Amino acid sequence: MSWDVSIIKFSKRFESVADIPESERPLSLGNRTSVHTAVSRVFPGTNWTDPAWGTWDGPHGSIEFNLGNGDEVDGFMLHVRAEQEVVPMIVALCISNDWQGLDCSTGQFVEKSVDPAAGLYGWRDYAEQIRTGRSG
Repeated sequence: MSWDVSIIKFSKRFESVADIPESERPLSLGNRTSVHTAVSRVFPGTNWTDPAWGTWDGPHGSIEFNLGNGDEVDGFMLHVRAEQEVVPMIVALCISNDWQGLDCSTGQFVEKSVDPAAGLYGWRDYAEQIRTGRSG
């Protein structure tokens, strides 16, 4: 279980998912090597032993980067198991590469959100409920 963020690039930066026209299609983020480089610039020490599935372990938790098997990367998923200190890093990854990060739990772009960590907080609360066996 993780907080999931989908990384996508469009023809322009959208303020919200509702602004994306039906005709819009994700653009390539680049080849696998360039995506590895971009991720590792923000998340140094990311392990790319499996080129399709990078893992970063930092002082505040971990992130898995699921790029898939193709050489050309049209988007990828972040599986975040970390504290809020990683959120500005995720926002920086998006902004510095002209990518957008769709928070799969809130439906908002993290780099456009007033509270980019909202989905992380929700995931953490849910994980705590499961761990302790208590409900809402």
